[in-house]
Amino acid sequence: MPSDKDVLGQADALLRRHSISAPGSGADTGAVPLLTDLVEHLDTGSPTSLDQPTSELAREVFERVMAEVEGRLAAELERRLAQHLIPQVHAAVASAIGDLHQELANTIGDAVKEALERRSLK
Repeated sequence: MPSDKDVLGQADALLRRHSISAPGSGADTGAVPLLTDLVEHLDTGSPTSLDQPTSELAREVFERVMAEVEGRLAAELERRLAQHLIPQVHAAVASAIGDLHQELANTIGDAVKEALERRSLK
């Protein structure tokens, strides 16, 4: 699984490769907009001065980054749930087995007692 630096590096390289420039965006980066500038345009749905290929590029980068982040979040959530729930599940199973063991012992004892009583009545 690529690291955060790998994903962000790929996004930066993709943006640099396409030499994106748009007036009024990319503060402190010259005329090159940041990924956040492009995503803001996608989220607001506002008309932009970015041309169609740039908008498609921004959308593609956004979708790839989100897919990577969601995949990592899902894996981390699963790991944490397992870490916290496994001990509780083991305790619940052990308790249920203990309860069933006692119920089974009681049922067998009652059945033996009843069988002995029937035998003595004959």
